[in-house]
Amino acid sequence: MPERSGANWWFAMFDFEVYFDDSGTDANTPVAVAACYISSKEQWNEFVRNWDEVRETEGFDVFHMCEFVAKKEAGHKPFCDWDNPKKNRVYNKLASIINTRIRCGFAVAVPKAPFDRYVFQEFKDGFASDHYTWAVRSILSFISDWREKANLRNPMQYVFHHGSLSEDRIRQIWKDESKKNSALVDFRFGMVPEGIMFQDGGLFKPLQAADILGWQIQNQMRRTVMMGLPTSTAAHPGLRVLLGNRSVNVAYYGTQQLEKLFADAKLYQQKHGKWPWEDIPFRDRAVLGKAGSVY
Repeated sequence: MPERSGANWWFAMFDFEVYFDDSGTDANTPVAVAACYISSKEQWNEFVRNWDEVRETEGFDVFHMCEFVAKKEAGHKPFCDWDNPKKNRVYNKLASIINTRIRCGFAVAVPKAPFDRYVFQEFKDGFASDHYTWAVRSILSFISDWREKANLRNPMQYVFHHGSLSEDRIRQIWKDESKKNSALVDFRFGMVPEGIMFQDGGLFKPLQAADILGWQIQNQMRRTVMMGLPTSTAAHPGLRVLLGNRSVNVAYYGTQQLEKLFADAKLYQQKHGKWPWEDIPFRDRAVLGKAGSVY
């Protein structure tokens, strides 16, 4: 019975757990972001112990970043009753816990307009149906690299938010991958059919950490890249403290890169008679830490 959930889930077979967040999956947001944190089950247990100490001391139940940063008039208690010094104190405590307990983190931001401009139906049908699905698949490639460098071979438990708009799309990724070489998929991503679940962030507290990272990357993308500014420009202090952990990697897609991605896929199909994602691995993704312009 894992202490971090208080429920009878069988995590014992997984040495590492991956907690995902989505940001911008609603139609009105111009950027889709997938973000995740990875750590060992022992460190996640310590994470929850630390998180609960702050939660009880500072007086909140579930930490939702969008409610935390909302204006006072929105009435999201208890955050609407906090002054800025308390907000800064609580946020820095939580960020410190995250940076201490995680093994690594990844986030990928995909601007929706250029993705929609260049994507073609075969890509949507065969590999990634939308912006967020593509962001998750990009993160899976980074996870594959990390597992190879860390010499990890065992399956990992993947946990996503229950009730998310993207839940059906995430389940489809696991279904699609299960049709491929299962041993290779397990080796690359640590993905197994029983290794995915959708849970409530109030119960599975590491999801709250992923929510913070996803919100911060969404905010940074909209305040800089989408305005034609470099990602290093005026980074919010809340993001800077998370990226201070060198094990956290962020990738931002730009318009030119997305155009090339889809053009190269078509050329591959013309040359080989099959789409690149039909070969394992398909590794076309954003450059870590570098954002192209969006137009």
